[in-house]
Amino acid sequence: MAWHSVDVKIKNKTWGAMIRSSESVVEFSVSAACKIKAGDAVECGDDTHKVIFIEDIAQRGETLVLTCEGKSDDKSKAGGASDSSGSEDV
Repeated sequence: MAWHSVDVKIKNKTWGAMIRSSESVVEFSVSAACKIKAGDAVECGDDTHKVIFIEDIAQRGETLVLTCEGKSDDKSKAGGASDSSGSEDV
């Protein structure tokens, strides 16, 4: 998980940030000046991520690491399988 540079949108303002992701979470490192809190959204490219945890690095109020859920685009996803091989016609 290497960090790389991106631009993110927080509360309709663009910020320079660093990003790294794993299979379960996405982390952003941003300036504390963005005034973000848990539950807020971070937009990065076409993806929107919900902040679930915030860490103030070195407790100096300068840099925050935001731990976010994976992609959440507020669109419903079709569930279930389209294969009906297990169904039975009566």
